[in-house]
Order: sequence, then C-alpha cells, then structure tokens
Amino acid sequence: MIRKKITASIVVVIAIMTSFKTDAQVTKSFQPRFQSYVKGNIVSISNTIVNRKDGLNSSNNPYSEIGRAAKLNDEFVMEYIDIDNDPTTFSSSSSTLKLENIKDSKILYAGLYWSATYKFEKGKQKKNKKFIPVNKKREAFEKILLKLPNQKNYLEINGAIIFDGINEKGFSESAPYAVYADITNELQKLQNPNGNYVVANIKATTGTISGGVSGGWTMVVIYENKEESGKFITTYDGFAGVTEKSTEIKFSGFQTLPEGEVKAQLLGAALEGDRNLKGDELLFKSAENQQFTPLENTLREKNNFFNSTISFENSSFSERIPNSTNTLGYDSFVITINNPENSVIANNTKEAIVRLKSTGDRYFFFFCALNIEVIDPDKPIEVLKTEETVKKETEVTFTAPSTSQTIQPNKYTRIIPIESPAVKIESEKKGYYLIANVFKIPRNADRFLKKLKDKGIDAGYFINPINNYRYVYVSNHQTWNEAQAMYFSNVNNKYFEPLWIMTININ
Repeated sequence: MIRKKITASIVVVIAIMTSFKTDAQVTKSFQPRFQSYVKGNIVSISNTIVNRKDGLNSSNNPYSEIGRAAKLNDEFVMEYIDIDNDPTTFSSSSSTLKLENIKDSKILYAGLYWSATYKFEKGKQKKNKKFIPVNKKREAFEKILLKLPNQKNYLEINGAIIFDGINEKGFSESAPYAVYADITNELQKLQNPNGNYVVANIKATTGTISGGVSGGWTMVVIYENKEESGKFITTYDGFAGVTEKSTEIKFSGFQTLPEGEVKAQLLGAALEGDRNLKGDELLFKSAENQQFTPLENTLREKNNFFNSTISFENSSFSERIPNSTNTLGYDSFVITINNPENSVIANNTKEAIVRLKSTGDRYFFFFCALNIEVIDPDKPIEVLKTEETVKKETEVTFTAPSTSQTIQPNKYTRIIPIESPAVKIESEKKGYYLIANVFKIPRNADRFLKKLKDKGIDAGYFINPINNYRYVYVSNHQTWNEAQAMYFSNVNNKYFEPLWIMTININ
C-alpha cells in the first residue's frame, strides 16, 4: 500500500467543462471565458450606476438603509450616479483594486461586465400605478468609458452583448441586458494595476419602471503570483431569469484528491436582487451528496442570498464611490464555500452543481466563477516508498491503475493520470494526446506552440468543438501505455511542465 502526505486540495485531471440545466427563463446559456491553472488568484470589484434621488439626497449619496425600513428600487425615483465632475459623461462610479504583493504579481486576465434594466431612457408611474415612458428613446449600450488608475482620460470600451431582453418574451417589461468586454491588454500595460477604476456612460432607464430600475458593473481580475497556492479558475457568463423553477450549472471534468481538505470559492454577479424580498437562493452540491446545501454568510442569508449587496466574503466591499450598503438591485459577491469535514465538496468527487432559485423576487444572473485550490504540478508529493514502488520506478511503460498514484521515474515526479472521457474530433486521428495547455485566444496558442518547437518538440494543436478552445499537444500515441511512457519520460526529457492525457475518437 502506498501512503501519501497530501498538502493541497484538489487535483484536476482534465479541463473543466460545463453543462446547463434549467426550467427557468434562460436565453443565453453559460459558457467559459477563462479557464486555466494559475499560481495566483481571482478578485473582483464592482459598483452600481443608478441610485435613488429624493428631497434629501442626490443619487451620488450612498443609500445605506438595510433594515425593515429599506425600500425597493421600484419605490424610488432612480437617477444616474455621476461622480467624475466631467460634463462629457452622464453616469460614472468607481471602485478600487488592491492586489497584495503587487510587485510580484502579473495580470493574466481581466474582464469587464455591465448590466442594467433599460426599457427606455426614462419612465414614471401614474396615479393608477401604471408605468409609462417619459422618454421612449433607447440607444446602443455596448460602448462605455473606462478610466484606469492614475490616468486623466477615459478609454472607450467596446463590449459584446451577452443578452438584451427588449424583444424577449418574459423580459421586455424591464428589458435587462448584460455586456462583456475583455480588458486584459489595458491592465497589462499598467506598471501598477492597483488603484481607482472609474466606469462611465453605462446606459439604464431612469425614473421608474415596472420591476424597478437597477444597474452596475463588475471587473474580474485573475493574476499570477508564485508565492500563492495553485488554483484552477474558470469564469462563465450567460443570462438567466431566475424564478421558482431552478437553474443549474454543472461543473465536471475534475477529480478531487482522495484525502485532505477540499477548498473552493464562488464569485458571481446578478441584477434585481432586492434587499427585503426574500426567497432567492444559491445552492451547491458535489456529485456524492444527495442534497443541495444553501450557501450563506454573515451578509447573505440562505433564504435571501441576492440582497442588493456588493460583498467580499463576510464584509461589504466599501472602497468604492458611492459605497452604498444597499445597492437597490445590483449584486456582486465572492464567497468561500463552507465545507466542514468535506461535507459539501467531498474527496474523489468528479462533479459539482450550482443551483439558482427564487420563490420571491425574480433576479437576473449573468456571471459566475469557480475557483478551486489544486495541487501544484511543479511540486512533488512526498511518498513513502514500498518495494513495489521502487520496482515501478525502473520501468519504462506503465499500466494505469484504477486510482491515482504517485511514482517518481528519473528526476521528476508525475502523478499517474486517469484516462479522460473520449472526445470526438473529426479533424484528428484517434489516439491519446499529451496536452500541455489550452487557449481561448489563437495568438496565445501560436506563441506557446512556437516555444515548444524551439525546444525541439514536434507539437501541434486542435480545436475542441465542445468549447472552440485550442488544445496544444506535445505528442499523440495509438495506445494508452505509449502515451504514459512519453508522459513519464517528460517528453524525452524536453518538457517538465504539467501535462494530461486526452482521449480522442476512441470508443
């Protein structure tokens, strides 16, 4: 029996894939934007772009009523927040990014989302409680402005529309939308990405509309820092109108370790999570569990998870202007999944499901991310060797065991891989492919491929039709044993970075 000392939470054997199951109103299924192993972390910052305006307060003044007296957004006249004293902008708000150990950190990815209810420019409610337009105009909303830290001028950001509800059945009454833009290059050009970010000219209805006016933005940043633990991070976006009929997002393609603590974190953003309308839930379970566990913390009740809060773990994120503790309909969160004795996310699990549900106010969910701590592929797991283990270290070929084991051929330690489910790719011949990396952006795949060929590795890549990502491989083989032999030889001593074996066109 081989005994192991385990120092991390999860080992990922193939790239995470998702599926989407729902009886709710889903017009845009959730798809991955970023997916990679990272020695670093993921963070997000957010703010709203509309707020109440009344006789005592302008929309720039924070709204901080969170008790029973807190009103809903459709009980207020809502106006744009505009903090920048710039006559060329009609809306603006800010939030502060603070990465620790910034000198040793490198930005890998940054995405910007904005979302709002936008039926027309302005509306009002008549005495008969009917909502009517004051200004029927509705303009394009996929272009906004972004001011980076310590910069005087705004950058124009052109986004891609994830969803627009203006002509969609069940959505047209408040016409919510969501937009995404990749801003990685903009942040990578900064000497120091920390500081104040101002987002301007996000469109929303002002005044009042049926269901209430709401809107905001969320910036997601993934960074590399060699001093931090290794994690596998996946971000997704789509659009779901969540009601009592649940929405489920399933994560698969990974396997947790047989021992040790399992750690995971969820991030998300949603529209229309009213403070005092209860009944909305965010639930989680691994495949081994029969029941879903409702997530909660000191700021978010399990029966009112989406509650007009911008939060990081158990605290309201306050380093933003304005810093309303009640955002009147915009939610953004980072939450660690409470997992006592691995009761929520078990060891050896291969699937996990996020469930969204509301028996109260409907809310619109458009962004989520799963962040799981994984074993560092560059750091050997300590092994108490047995006579059988030592014998295997001298062998050239191996037979894959039913469970993951660790052996140490030559100088470098690799974990014996578990065979992945077969994928059908018509452009490729059948076999077992040693995958070195996966890329969404074509030029990044080309750069990585060139690095491999410079090392004398006859590498190539194919496009996986499931997600349209480029999978870069260092070799392919007709049999599993041949692939394992190349895997443990570190590609004939030419490649010592993480690898996994992908099965192509084999039943």
